[in-house]
Amino acid sequence: MDFFSQQDKARRNTGWLVILFVLAVLSLILLTNLLIGLTVWFMTQEDTMQRGLSVISQTDQSTISSLFSWKTFLLISLGVGGAVLCAILYKWFQLSSGGKAVAESLGGRRIYPNTEDSDEKQILNVIEEMALASGMPVPAVYLMEYELGINAFAAGNTPADAVIGVTKGCIQHFKRDELQGVIAHEFSHILNGDMRLNLRLMALLHGIVFIGLVGEMMLRGSGHRRSGGRVAALGFALMLIGWLGTFFGNLIKAAVSRQREYLADASAVQFTRNPDGIANALKLIGGYTQGTEITNSHRSEMSHMFFGQAIRKMGDMLATHPPLVDRILKVDPDWDGNYLHRGSATRLKKQQSDQQEREKKREVFTQTVLTGAAVAAGVDAEKLFSQDTSLDQLRDEIDGIPALLHEQAHDPLGAIALCYALLLHRDEQLLKTQMKIISQSGISGVDRFVNDMQADIQRLSKASRLPLIELLLPALKCMSIEQYKVFKRTLMLLIRADRKTDLFEWCLFQLVRHYLAGEFEPDKKRKPKFKEVGQVSDEYQLVLSLLAHHGHETPEDAERAFNRGASSAGLYNISILPFEECELERFIQSVHALGNAYPILKPRLLSGFRNCIAQDGKITVEEKEMVSSIAAVMDSPIPIFEQGTA
Repeated sequence: MDFFSQQDKARRNTGWLVILFVLAVLSLILLTNLLIGLTVWFMTQEDTMQRGLSVISQTDQSTISSLFSWKTFLLISLGVGGAVLCAILYKWFQLSSGGKAVAESLGGRRIYPNTEDSDEKQILNVIEEMALASGMPVPAVYLMEYELGINAFAAGNTPADAVIGVTKGCIQHFKRDELQGVIAHEFSHILNGDMRLNLRLMALLHGIVFIGLVGEMMLRGSGHRRSGGRVAALGFALMLIGWLGTFFGNLIKAAVSRQREYLADASAVQFTRNPDGIANALKLIGGYTQGTEITNSHRSEMSHMFFGQAIRKMGDMLATHPPLVDRILKVDPDWDGNYLHRGSATRLKKQQSDQQEREKKREVFTQTVLTGAAVAAGVDAEKLFSQDTSLDQLRDEIDGIPALLHEQAHDPLGAIALCYALLLHRDEQLLKTQMKIISQSGISGVDRFVNDMQADIQRLSKASRLPLIELLLPALKCMSIEQYKVFKRTLMLLIRADRKTDLFEWCLFQLVRHYLAGEFEPDKKRKPKFKEVGQVSDEYQLVLSLLAHHGHETPEDAERAFNRGASSAGLYNISILPFEECELERFIQSVHALGNAYPILKPRLLSGFRNCIAQDGKITVEEKEMVSSIAAVMDSPIPIFEQGTA
């Protein structure tokens, strides 16, 4: 399957379906307009009848013409349209805090990074792997602990405020590789922009439903009025229009969702390089009594956000997901038609067996490589790991982080201390100044944590710094708003302790600040300004020049890397700047300017950066940190670096 052509096809189809949704809203406004006009006209006719039949002939024609004049039509349209718009904006404001609002409305409980539950630990580990592999921050995870159906969802406005939600049935019945497939599916929704689309569909649908809600309120209040019958009739008619609008809105929403589900399934295979993971997850759902059903009262308006069909009894037209059989055959064309049936005990036993086999292969591989006897022993490394995915290797890298630091990264106070410790200088005088800043920061006990982990931080390899920073983000999101303000201020003071900012300090601060802003600073939105690459050519030239100089030893290599990156971005008339002109302050300003590019332009810019640092066949730690931080500022996740890191 050509996943990229599938992505293009799904995006084109989704665009047309969204247009149909907007047309449906406009049609409902038109119907409501006509209904109100007719109701007022009939009410006028009734009053005229009471005054005498002789008046009817004189007023009938003028009444109809006045009620259906363009002026009246426009006023009613503005009133109805304004009411619908207010309802949409109200819903959008409710959802502005990101995925957290959606998860909590569905009864989700946040899984804290330092949980002791084995099932919760496993889902956190899988999500950590997928986040690092997809080049985005580790999102917060919510558990719907009273939902026995096997399901999951991703929600949020941007990757910075995204959350992953899972049901109790999901974490109880899936093995690790099946969880990887499902979570990869949800991450594709994040990376493909489906989350924002889903929230917009929810807001639009709420606007349509609002017409019916107004009718319901009118129907309830009609008994207390003199003209109760006419008000009741109007209310009933508005309810009917609201019902029709909801029906057609759900119809279009379901069509949009079905297109996106095929894309997400394909992307899950692309991410994990393991079609059996998501295929077996779908087969297990087919053999599970509860299926993917959700019982929460908000399931209807959020049904399109889930991994599987949240409402069981729905017709094919209103189903938000393709038939299970079709989804399985897309990723496993040789499926024999049999679903999987597995109890929790069987799942645990098989999962332990798989883990033991994986650890055995890892141990054999490590021993042969370390002794330099891989060839002599006849061990083919590629064959040895043929069943492992890049996610398994990524988990090995995470496991390579010192135990103390890995443990503290999952604790809120420990995560704060880790960020501080990563910024400590080796110069004794500066170190004393920084430790004084930490002890006076106002967060009790953090200075002791920093002292305890200082030795491990100094031994930490440069290659482990970026994964460690990304791992501690969920724990930092557990801070209170007051702690966040203190934490952010202290970070800035530690960076400025030597009156200058180096690249690593900038990278760390940008990664942390950007991804925490979605949790603690939800009102800070950035509007796109630049649609064409030529509008940011000067800024791109500076950033690309610094990247080229940092990752290549000779001026000739740097120039070749720069030219490759520039041509990838579509800029053929720029040349590499001398290293002396690539001042850090200008670099920072330029990166923030690139962050104001339109989303459609950002992948092109990032492609140039990636090709630049990959020119010499290796990616240094500094290059990886720089590109990851640039991507964070641009709010554009990048896939895992496949080249070897030096």
